[in-house]
Amino acid sequence: MKQCTYCRAMNNDEVMRCLKCGNSTFIIGRPSQSRSKPGARRPAPVFNLPLRYVVSLMVVCGLGLILETAWCRGQLSRRAAEVSRAEAEAATQRAVEVAQQEKTIQSVLNHLQQGFLTSLKDSNVLSGAAARQLHEAEWALRQAHNPALARTLLETNLLVMEQMGSDATLNAQLVLERVARLSAPPGSRVEVAGDPNGFRVRVAFMMSRLREHEAGAVTESHTTSELRAAIEDVSAQVLRDLYGYCGSRGIQSISVTCNHTARLRWIPVNATPDEKKLLWGEASEKRIRFYRVRLDQPETRAIVSWRQASLPEVSRLWTVEYDGLENLTITPDFWRSEDPHDPAGELQF
Repeated sequence: MKQCTYCRAMNNDEVMRCLKCGNSTFIIGRPSQSRSKPGARRPAPVFNLPLRYVVSLMVVCGLGLILETAWCRGQLSRRAAEVSRAEAEAATQRAVEVAQQEKTIQSVLNHLQQGFLTSLKDSNVLSGAAARQLHEAEWALRQAHNPALARTLLETNLLVMEQMGSDATLNAQLVLERVARLSAPPGSRVEVAGDPNGFRVRVAFMMSRLREHEAGAVTESHTTSELRAAIEDVSAQVLRDLYGYCGSRGIQSISVTCNHTARLRWIPVNATPDEKKLLWGEASEKRIRFYRVRLDQPETRAIVSWRQASLPEVSRLWTVEYDGLENLTITPDFWRSEDPHDPAGELQF
């Protein structure tokens, strides 16, 4: 059926004009579901369940939700009880430990207090006789050069040197060489040569053994002048230790050579910065001597106590035999090692 837009009369779908007024315009309604096109998707069927079934299903779902909520609450309560029990046990254990510690401390305090009260009644303690006896016993051990009382490196080395000096099977040259090795920096190369006028001692050491940030072809100095001053300080320190341990008697001269790791490479004058960086990176690291000084026996008489001598006093007396810093170039921007270390090799005198 369709409705005329003019008179609102209902007409059949087959008529072309309104049977009442003759108008040719109509309002066509929606087609019914029964008249849908073949192959069209039918709407899902609606199940009309009885009310008692719906109510029963809602009751079952509600009971399931209540049971799940009760189970979750039970789990939470059980967890809370376990946590409370663990906290109570920890607190009890802590209280026991604190009580034991307090008991131990109190026992120590009582023992100390009892010893103090006992010492107040001891006439030897009050008169100083007990302290005098302890001092005499310790002094007797020190006069006997007991190794158990050696606390510093100096005392240990003195005892070792005394033992070597008292060994009749060792000659003077061997004893001097061993003492020089003890007093020289670790890893140093030491040679002692006999001479009609005395012994000539030569010591070569790595600067990285005495200064930080000097391992590998790396230095904390910015110029050769700064590096020379640093090398002179460590050389004076080594000379002072050598004469302090070995003594000047019987020694004609001591020469000290400072070695450092460097990169040896010939760089063209007209090389670009990139080419210089590449060439420096390909250069191999080697141990080479940087500086050598010598101190003769006549000059050593100017210093009375070598262990108390200052470094400038020592440096004023020596003779510079070799200065390799004149041909050294410090290049802070060309190449830098991520893991600087000294390569293996023999030290140079």
